Amino acid sequence: MLVVTVNHGNLKVRPARFDDICEAVLMLVSLIPIGKVSSYSDIGRLLGAHPRLVAQCLMRNENPVVIPCHRVVHKNGGLGGYSFGGAMIKAKILRIEEALGDSDKLGVPKNAFFRLGELLGSAR
Repeated sequence: MLVVTVNHGNLKVRPARFDDICEAVLMLVSLIPIGKVSSYSDIGRLLGAHPRLVAQCLMRNENPVVIPCHRVVHKNGGLGGYSFGGAMIKAKILRIEEALGDSDKLGVPKNAFFRLGELLGSAR
């Protein structure tokens, strides 16, 4: 990922730093609607980043009420971690948002997945 900045008409291009990638991850996560989820892999694919890097960025989310990192799960529907109370809290929030449904199973059904790439018009 590259970062392009324009300052007084001067164009500057540089490789993305960790903070830049995290900013992009958090912006993408904020696009996931209530009742839907995306995967670490899907977000990573959009940014050209490893899914574990996406998870590291989400662990640094300082405002989980505004940036709903609980809506990011494993591509197989597994919940993954949650820095704000663990997987059981993540499951409770997703159940309230109706992304898990009423079952006791902790997996997210395929129809709850939201494709960020489609929203952004990305072929990735």
